[in-house]
Amino acid sequence: MDKRPLLITLLFLSSMFAGCFGNDVVDNEGIESDYDVYPESWQRADIDYSVNSDFSRVTVNGTYGIDEVRSVFVPVPSITLADGGAGATGSAEVHLGLWLPVIEGCDWESAELPEECHVPVISEIGPYYSDGDVDALTPADRLGRFLIENYVPYGYGVAQVSVFGTGESNHCMDLMGTDEQRGIDAAVTWLGSQPWSNGKVGIIGKSYDGSTPWQAATFGNEFLATIVPMSGLIGVHDLMWRNGSMEARGMIMHNGVYGSFGVDGDAEDSQNMCEGYVQGYAMGPAAYLSGGMVDYAGNDLLD
Repeated sequence: MDKRPLLITLLFLSSMFAGCFGNDVVDNEGIESDYDVYPESWQRADIDYSVNSDFSRVTVNGTYGIDEVRSVFVPVPSITLADGGAGATGSAEVHLGLWLPVIEGCDWESAELPEECHVPVISEIGPYYSDGDVDALTPADRLGRFLIENYVPYGYGVAQVSVFGTGESNHCMDLMGTDEQRGIDAAVTWLGSQPWSNGKVGIIGKSYDGSTPWQAATFGNEFLATIVPMSGLIGVHDLMWRNGSMEARGMIMHNGVYGSFGVDGDAEDSQNMCEGYVQGYAMGPAAYLSGGMVDYAGNDLLD
């Protein structure tokens, strides 16, 4: 029986307590003692907490080491010729960086592993790996490093996943669209079905990365155990529209900024280009100037 916590959300809550440098604490009677589990509430006031880190840490560090990062490309066969981009060659794939714990007797490359080597996975999914932050193979200060350093030592896997058209993922950048959703679902399925996985995948994130967990949840994926979305979108239309009109930056914000992430002058640029890229530069200004949905120009992107 796997005795690691099965509910990822419970471990997330433990991170509210900052980490300490040692195990020596003073109890409420002034007697020094060592603890192997979380200290009692009356002991916590006397702990020497770390306040110099970029993020909070668990009160007691896990016992496992952190293995070398793995670079993984996950095929997304549901993207076809009709979707354009990488669908034209049937080679659509999302890229992720994966960190696993170092557990004695667990060979992560093995096709068959004992139950004690089956680990749950926490993932953050978004567009910013290699675009505005670090690549997916480097712990991101945004959230990834926090997850890796706190939870991998407790026996969790952690994955940083790039959505389509960003980082090393190919195909078209499809902000909150169907293609992006299918790429996310493929990543969840891969993480939950590997020989080293216990079949439970959790997704956490904020802002754009707080919207991708909701996208994952729409599929009813059997491997998705929980989501922890923070400050995500309530709808794509509401992102830039208020009181019947669009913000000025809405004309170019998403097509020009996010759309440019995958177009970087390399040989894969052709796999990142879809008709939506061209439509966006025309539809955005037209919608802003008219205040409407630009239905007269054939805009069906929100249907």
